[in-house]
Amino acid sequence: MSIETKIKSLFSGLFDDTQAVAPIVATLVLVVVAISGAAAVGTIMGTFSSDVSGEANTGELVSASSTEILIAGSTTVQPVSELLAENYMKEHQGIKITVQGGGSGAGVSSVGMDIVDIGAASRPVKDKELEKYPDLMTHKIGGSAVVVIAHDDITKFNVTHAELKDAYATNDATKIVNESGTENITKLYQRAEASGTQDTFEDWLDSNGGTTGIDAGTPGATGNAGVLKAVQDTTDSIGFVDFGFAESLDGVVILGIIDHTGKTYADIDADHIEDELKSQDNTNYVKELTRPLNYVTNGEPTSMEQAFITFAQSPGATSCFEDCGYFAITQFA
Repeated sequence: MSIETKIKSLFSGLFDDTQAVAPIVATLVLVVVAISGAAAVGTIMGTFSSDVSGEANTGELVSASSTEILIAGSTTVQPVSELLAENYMKEHQGIKITVQGGGSGAGVSSVGMDIVDIGAASRPVKDKELEKYPDLMTHKIGGSAVVVIAHDDITKFNVTHAELKDAYATNDATKIVNESGTENITKLYQRAEASGTQDTFEDWLDSNGGTTGIDAGTPGATGNAGVLKAVQDTTDSIGFVDFGFAESLDGVVILGIIDHTGKTYADIDADHIEDELKSQDNTNYVKELTRPLNYVTNGEPTSMEQAFITFAQSPGATSCFEDCGYFAITQFA
């Protein structure tokens, strides 16, 4: 369903002409933020508002199209969604698939409110989200993992769970000490918006008890790409991103991890993460730092949505996941 049709369905009767579209979208943004408190939903709607306004200005606003799918949410899932959409549209010429980011929380909220057709989340749907939107259905399409990265001026070392927990709880990077004693960590980065990556990392920090989380004053960046760039651009800094964003990229190193039991994961690569997704036994990587890549629908998907989800879960989609540094569901389920 097209963007403007989604908005019209929420505000039936308010659209008498195309000039009404932009003001109504602006109102919708405020309603969304008031209801959900998710700034990232506003980001999604702001993008949609620009799209709709552009169409209205050129006189190209059209009626409902049953051949369009809107996907929004996790910035981790976004790159693979874009590749999946591109490949799917090549084989289905009459289908248009639009992909946006915004964060996992925004994806779940947006699909729950019927703003988008498919929400994307790099984590499971939370109980409180199901309480608010009881008809949500999860469709797992793949998996990946969160890794800790540092600026490449830092010699790769193994950072401990305790150091990370203390540092992020207080926004004090000096609590992370390079085991060689040759360098100091001076800055931490977190995510600036509701995020499956952030939720996964925070849950792991608190995995041995406590709910300290991440200090609100810790500098944030938008999306995995934003955190990656912030760490690349800032000497002596640390952050966390999805493995697919950090693998084989210049400017950062992936740090080893010593978990709260004392187990060391020094060599973090695609093989170890894939093996952990299969086993989930903390042998190859930290189990709590692996996570699913999900599509979410509000109730049973339409036949068109189901066809796309089925494609995303098929062996033919594996290359799309591999190109992003992720793992297709067929590789570990």
